Amino acid sequence: MLQATLVFLVLLFFILAGFPIYISAVITAIIFIFAMDISFDLVIIKMFGSINAFSLMAIPFFILAGNIMTSSRITDKLVSFASAAVGQFKGGLGHVNILASVFFGGIQGSGAADASAIGGMLIPAMEKQGYDKDYAVAVTAGSSMLSPIIPPSIAMILYSFYTETPVSRLFLGGVLPGVLIAVLQMLVNGIEYRRRGYNFGTSRFSLKHLVKTFTFSFGALIMPLIIIGGIVFGLVTPTESGVLAISYGLLYGFFISRELKVRHLPRILLDSAVTTAVVMMTIAAAGVLSNVLVRMRFQNEVLDFAVNVLQNPYLATFFLMAVFLVLGCFLDPTVLIAMFAASVLSIGNAFGFDPIHYGVIMVIVMQVGAITPPVGTFLFISCGIARLPLEESVKALLPYIFVVIFVIILAIFVPGLVTALPSLV
Repeated sequence: MLQATLVFLVLLFFILAGFPIYISAVITAIIFIFAMDISFDLVIIKMFGSINAFSLMAIPFFILAGNIMTSSRITDKLVSFASAAVGQFKGGLGHVNILASVFFGGIQGSGAADASAIGGMLIPAMEKQGYDKDYAVAVTAGSSMLSPIIPPSIAMILYSFYTETPVSRLFLGGVLPGVLIAVLQMLVNGIEYRRRGYNFGTSRFSLKHLVKTFTFSFGALIMPLIIIGGIVFGLVTPTESGVLAISYGLLYGFFISRELKVRHLPRILLDSAVTTAVVMMTIAAAGVLSNVLVRMRFQNEVLDFAVNVLQNPYLATFFLMAVFLVLGCFLDPTVLIAMFAASVLSIGNAFGFDPIHYGVIMVIVMQVGAITPPVGTFLFISCGIARLPLEESVKALLPYIFVVIFVIILAIFVPGLVTALPSLV
């Protein structure tokens, strides 16, 4: 355990020194590989082996599909529909921000993309209307958590890859927790709106306008149904569904919205390649670092402590939550999934938890790190858009983090919140 602690301290040093997470992970792994007198070949073998899988091809396909849909101005349509649905309530733009993240999550599956696309539109709009910067960032970063939970989810695809848990059932398991988080975040937004003394004008509800914007946005809104339906009913694999999403995105952009032009494709491909490269490099680096920790028996010690020392399934689960919440302050969720997915499955099985139930809960827990400083990716993006120092957003963000943790705890004690939909398949 002492060796593993030293690994995390070295990793933290490089992260705080300003190195990207994947470079920090690789450098840390190399240092301990030499210290443990392990062949350097391990670095090459594990980096390549960690990403050499057909199922991971779904990730670049979904990233490309999301960028195609974004270039097709789908975000505008989703925001317009969200505004027509909830814009009349007090806290209108905050509600719109959260609901738009629900819709966007059903297309992209990436919280970083959500924070960039939705935040890029609504943070300036919220500031212009009179919302404080810290609050606009809090709503955006907090609701961006919904994208990795509501299917399709890149995080769920990764967890499925490392544990061989059916991704279709993981996708369905994330639906109800994601919707509940969205509802509770909207409740928090309403409370905070009144507590801060905001009193901005809101648009009047119009059923005619709602139906009109729904019709206008229908082509975008059915995309999640096409993707998830194909996977759940066994018509396509997750990788094939990514190709299907790209095909539909091109059809939608060129012939339905008519916003996508051929001249846009090189930029879309380049942006998608850069995003994919970052994700894949992070997975590859995590694979090397995870192997170093396996050789130190760190994951086995966590498993042994949870199962043989704590012995209680709920104490063990809260112990894992605490570990992931602390590590999540410094590590990207992708790294956590790569390092601990197999251990999570083993601990869940040892205590008799349903694999889907336990897997979905722990994936959500690992995502919390993306909205906590100092390395919260979604928070960092949102603060960058608002040009707000990271530390000034934390207080306003806390209620949204507590909502996610509350839903996680509720799901632990009420398994049906996760398993109800998967059990129907």
